[in-house]
Amino acid sequence: MTAALPDWNASIRAEHEATRSVESIVLALDGTEHSRPAIPVARTLSELYQATLHVTYVGEGGGALDLKDTARRLGLSAEEAHGVFFEQGKAGAATRLTELARHLPHALIVMSTETGPAADTGHFGAVTESVFASRPERTVLLSPNRGNKPWRPRRILLAHDGTPACHAATGAAAELAHRAGAEVIALHVAARGEEPSGEPGSIPAPLYVDQPQHEWPAWTEEFMNRIIAAGAPPSSVHFKLAVTGGQAGSEVAKVAQDRGVDLVVMAWHGHWDRESCATRVVVRNSDCPVLLVYSAD
Repeated sequence: MTAALPDWNASIRAEHEATRSVESIVLALDGTEHSRPAIPVARTLSELYQATLHVTYVGEGGGALDLKDTARRLGLSAEEAHGVFFEQGKAGAATRLTELARHLPHALIVMSTETGPAADTGHFGAVTESVFASRPERTVLLSPNRGNKPWRPRRILLAHDGTPACHAATGAAAELAHRAGAEVIALHVAARGEEPSGEPGSIPAPLYVDQPQHEWPAWTEEFMNRIIAAGAPPSSVHFKLAVTGGQAGSEVAKVAQDRGVDLVVMAWHGHWDRESCATRVVVRNSDCPVLLVYSAD
């Protein structure tokens, strides 16, 4: 049970090495107060990753903006604006944003959930919805309710369902925790009554959820071995494991709230059409930014 799986671990280490570095932060702003809370998050991520910050305007009209005026609107001093690339907006804001992220080296999009006007209360802003319809590789989403207060990730919640598809998020969480000196809580939601995943390399939760003495210690060791194999050296990142039962989305959001988490990191598989999908539930209810790493089913 506790033995390492060489082929599987080698595979995730190779993918981690290929995708871990963030070199470009793309900050999407629409000129409203709803998008401004993304600014301190993008600034901090740019510093942690030592990445170039690109600011792009995705508001209505899409007209070219004067650079000095743009910096003033964003609340950036001349010193803070130094080294920032201001990308001129144009029609088709969401398309422009996704194309920019695809062409920049190792890009991470940072944006508010309410970027662009919302069609109804069940959906996010129009630009946010359009961007996620294109399945971006890595995006940090945050609610405008967090305001413009400073942000730094001290406690990171990694949502993991025990399947290999989630190891993309594992690497992302481990690297960021290493850079920020943050703690990582690896959360597994054991849904009662569901069939275990048949995906090769999965780590299904033990059957005896209420009797941890039977299987939990061995399962925990194997789970953490895989977490460490996909991320930073164990000496540089402090990991904890948490297990809960229930609906995945609501449980992840609840744990994030209860434990005062600064960032949730999770893989998502491109499912975005239903208001009740786990990804939307986590983003809407976690009270902190959420880093989504795309991983196909």
